[in-house]
Amino acid sequence: MTTLTFDSISYSPRRAAVRRSARPAPRAVPQAAPQPTAAAIRADLQRPGRRNTLALATLAGATVLLHAAVIVALRNAPPAEAPPLKAEPLALEFAPPPPPPPPPPEPPKPQVAKVVPVPVRAAPPMPVVSQVTDGPATADTVQVATTPPPPAPPVAAAPPAPPPPPEPVTEPRGFAGYRNNPAPEYPAMAQDRGLQGHVILKVQVLASGKPANVLVDKSSGHKILDDAAVKAVLSWAFDPAKRGQTPIDGWVKVPLNFKLS
Repeated sequence: MTTLTFDSISYSPRRAAVRRSARPAPRAVPQAAPQPTAAAIRADLQRPGRRNTLALATLAGATVLLHAAVIVALRNAPPAEAPPLKAEPLALEFAPPPPPPPPPPEPPKPQVAKVVPVPVRAAPPMPVVSQVTDGPATADTVQVATTPPPPAPPVAAAPPAPPPPPEPVTEPRGFAGYRNNPAPEYPAMAQDRGLQGHVILKVQVLASGKPANVLVDKSSGHKILDDAAVKAVLSWAFDPAKRGQTPIDGWVKVPLNFKLS
């Protein structure tokens, strides 16, 4: 199919536009579209331009189908395995060791001052006077320097007096019958039960001789006997402890024995 093109020398787009604007617009007359017949359809299909259009449409449809098939095949294809990566050797660079620290500076040596001996001049000899007169001093009289007497040696301080020996300390004293101290009362309940025992009390005696505190140092094994002994000792009178001749507070142990005859 060959396309012919004609160029007009006198053609001007501006003149053509002016002529088209001046031309009156045709009136559209509504007409009923004729129904195509079978002969008209065959004739239309047999025209050369129509055949080319059908061929191009067929070719375009085939191309679209081919592209669709390629896209579907690419989507359904299994993913390609990536080739294994080869381990590349690593190059390690080590930093050089730091330089050693500089040695500490040496301490300055002490300077020793040199002692320069100073020559000692000998004292001029003293004039010797062979004879001393008691007469008045004259121009020829020479004063003789007298040497002062040596200082007296220091008197040694007397040693301190030794401390007095510590005074002896005596313990308090007291027992049943001493200074009319009554004996503990034997509880009748303990006698009826036949309870016996030996109790030792620890008594704090004040400087006045009165007991301030009574503790059971060793029990008799029966509380009723221990209580009877404590009650009796609290009413006793004691000789207080003494340091030398001075009464002081002290502690003393008092044994008591409960025994049925």
